[in-house]
Amino acid sequence: MDTSLEDDETDDPIARLAKTRFRIDFLYPLQRMAIANVLDAEDSPDPIRQMVLFPTGFGKSICFQLPALVTIGVTVVVYPLLALMSDQQRSLDRREIPNVLLRGAMTEEEWTQAQRMLDTKSAQIVVTNPETLEQPRVQKLLLRHKVFHLAIDEAHCVSEWGETFRPSYLKLKNAIETLEPRVISAYTATASPAVEKAIAKHLFGESPYRIVTTDIDKPNIIYRVEPTMEPIHTLLRLVNTKPKPLIVFDQSRDEVRLLCETIHERTNLDVRFYHAGLSRAEKETIETWFMASGDGVLVSTCAYGMGVDKRNIRTVIHFREPPSVEAYIQESGRAGRDGSIAEAILIHRDKEQDYQDSTVRKLDKCTSVNIEVCSDPPETREQRRLAFLEYARSSSCRRSYLLKLMGQDLDSPCSGCDVCFGERARYPEGYPELSEFFSKNKNRFSYAESLRLLCLDDSRSFVGNTPACAGAGLLSSWNREDARVLFDVAIGRGLVVSNKKFPWKDRLRLHLT
Repeated sequence: MDTSLEDDETDDPIARLAKTRFRIDFLYPLQRMAIANVLDAEDSPDPIRQMVLFPTGFGKSICFQLPALVTIGVTVVVYPLLALMSDQQRSLDRREIPNVLLRGAMTEEEWTQAQRMLDTKSAQIVVTNPETLEQPRVQKLLLRHKVFHLAIDEAHCVSEWGETFRPSYLKLKNAIETLEPRVISAYTATASPAVEKAIAKHLFGESPYRIVTTDIDKPNIIYRVEPTMEPIHTLLRLVNTKPKPLIVFDQSRDEVRLLCETIHERTNLDVRFYHAGLSRAEKETIETWFMASGDGVLVSTCAYGMGVDKRNIRTVIHFREPPSVEAYIQESGRAGRDGSIAEAILIHRDKEQDYQDSTVRKLDKCTSVNIEVCSDPPETREQRRLAFLEYARSSSCRRSYLLKLMGQDLDSPCSGCDVCFGERARYPEGYPELSEFFSKNKNRFSYAESLRLLCLDDSRSFVGNTPACAGAGLLSSWNREDARVLFDVAIGRGLVVSNKKFPWKDRLRLHLT
């Protein structure tokens, strides 16, 4: 069944909110990317920092106004001039979005009213300037209400003014350290490489950051989806066979460490892991190694690549679906920055699979912090996740589907994806072998016998008194534990069933639907 994306954008929660609250019929893909970075922050174990380089008049305000309506915590917007602060307040008032303006020389009545609006949560957006933000009573007030998003508009002023006559701009870093926002966004329309570097230095320090400022379609990347019933086996096959350097992305620190250990134990590859919780020295060591490596494998959270420009990455593999299309485009875009052909591969577990692979079972025993629970409205977060999930199930062009999710059309023929190449896998890896074996051996063997026969290294051998048979050895290249997981998933999904009645009790057969 073709699950191609419906044309009705109202199914998209971001587009729907933009239309109903902001009267905006169309969001540019880059606006969506900046918005998504904010929304995804509650899913991240570490703060997200982004630099958004938009031309004048492109529509920066919605990138912090819209998320403020659906995230928990206060959004603080910093402007250089009182006139810009007043313009922003008028814009918010026009859209009936309650807000607080904090500035110098406020009367006690104005200050009390601002406190009341924040205390009662009747306002979630604060508009201010650097000088006001450094005041102790302002920081004390904001600390009570937990700043979620700190957005610095006209961020080039950090460099152009902070180093001359607006020293408060250089103190924004102190405010960031005090308030600990989940997202720090720097917006500007004018940023030469030198200015960009200065903004990053003063606002982000040495921390990695994302840049939103490019065409999202990268024609040199070939998109593929690998359906699987045993993700570890699929991952190991891909890391062994795909061009390198190669990155494997996963979503938590524990997961990337365990995946790295698995790859190290079961291959001869040079592999390391990377996440934001490593010390600065550890990060620098790994970054130096990977930058110089021509055949390395890096297992990482989204922390790698933000501010690190390794241009010759040939393959990016996602071990599981990221939380949104925007996250996938950013992370897959780490590949092929040199313009040469690269691949972005998503390992896809079908929605009907109700199981935990071996890595996830190990993670249940871990005590360190994994992904934080998102406090976005559940329907918004789930709709964004499901919208991307359909990408993996679709039988239409991968590139066109990704762009459609971003509100953009593909104006030229697809430059490369498994669907358009005629290489889309119809069945999960391992299922054709199970299908062939049980079609030829219906009701003959038990679970243990079937597993042994399928994993035989020599199809002419015997296992005990059980003779080899048609289809024996079809999974001989599989690790025995991986094959067992494949069996368990196939049985759990009802693809293979065990007979309950004599004379074939406990014998397996393929369940034909």
